[in-house]
Amino acid sequence: MTETTVIENGIVFTMDKNQTVLDPGYVVIQDDKVVEVGDGSPRSGLITDSKIDAKRKAVLPGLIDSHYHSIALHRGGIDGLLAKGMDKAFDEFYYPMLERMTPEDVYNEASLAYLECIKAGITTVNDMYRHITACADAAEKIGIRAVISSEAADLFPGQESLSDNENAFKLKNGAANGRVKIWFGAEWIPVCSPEFYSKARELATKYGTGLHIHLAESLGEVEICKKKYGKRPGEHMFDLDVLGRDVLAAHCVWLSDKEIRLLKETGTAVSTCPISNLKLGNGIARLHDMVIAGLRIGIGTDAYMNNLDMFDVMKYASILQKGSRADASSMPSYEKAFCMATIEGAAALQMDREIGSIERGKKADIILVDLNLPKFQPILRGRFANILPNLVYGAHGENVDTVIVDGRVLVENGELKMVDQQVIFENARKSAERVNEA
Repeated sequence: MTETTVIENGIVFTMDKNQTVLDPGYVVIQDDKVVEVGDGSPRSGLITDSKIDAKRKAVLPGLIDSHYHSIALHRGGIDGLLAKGMDKAFDEFYYPMLERMTPEDVYNEASLAYLECIKAGITTVNDMYRHITACADAAEKIGIRAVISSEAADLFPGQESLSDNENAFKLKNGAANGRVKIWFGAEWIPVCSPEFYSKARELATKYGTGLHIHLAESLGEVEICKKKYGKRPGEHMFDLDVLGRDVLAAHCVWLSDKEIRLLKETGTAVSTCPISNLKLGNGIARLHDMVIAGLRIGIGTDAYMNNLDMFDVMKYASILQKGSRADASSMPSYEKAFCMATIEGAAALQMDREIGSIERGKKADIILVDLNLPKFQPILRGRFANILPNLVYGAHGENVDTVIVDGRVLVENGELKMVDQQVIFENARKSAERVNEA
């Protein structure tokens, strides 16, 4: 039986090809899809099962976190170790910790992380982690849309294998009415052999799915690659025939001009993670140059930024380029940063026909942000329209009022509707104690 929901009286940022804003506008949802988007009020006589009053709210496409790890159990706990260097923290803590984790631990951790995402307006994550069938189970339960791949490697003991990733694909790809997709994943060059990357490429092609990699995240990675293979990371991936339109390369902080051209030539997408890159001391990506080159770019929280707030990431993606280049016209602009968090993030995941904008026929992944707050007032229109810049530069996840994924209302008035967060908190606490004390 069809269920119809109407969102009315809101300021709708559709993110269609014309970036149409409807003020006021309405959205009609039937089951899991948007069936009508319009200016003003819904047509008279429309029969609905429920109405959502979006007065004094911005109606936005759900945010897309295009590079993410379900890391929550040791959040903030190893910041001191991270200050001694990312490589040291990974080798001494992160990889051994991953080896200790059980599927139950990962389910509890992913449930907590996905819950935080949903409450902050993130409706889709591109998650690279461990025991990914457990991540898929958590995504099904929480209600988030998830693209999931293994943080697989062959040069560090105890890590996920490509066989693990392949088994998860067979078990979980397309689960939850298509909300869960499984890609293949390869961690990064210091812990993955050329043969491993080639096998990952082969499997992604075989199953017609995507490939998620880290690329040129740190100067250390660049130096390791040059020492071992006589070339830079992007060149190494190109020569292995890894790159392509079905590949998302995370970070890309230290790309040369040649590597940017190779990504453009192959159609490889990028996810930039500016806050994580800053905190880990890895630098500032050449995002302006990548935008000008016409790369497909999404933005991500990654991990270790102590929260999962995509509004923060949008802001930093934009203002870091302006500050580091001493040029306020540097890209991405606030409009471009919002595109990267919505429709262009969807394109980076090859999902822009399904999500990323509020348009007829697309999945109903929609969020409402409360504008009835001092920082968003006064609301201006016309030449000095200020809603979008204030959202990108001033909003936070806690300003999200309502979250809809696949047509289901998961958050209403800032409160979860489908799950008991206290149970999730307690389960995560128990797993954290076991894993961190082992």
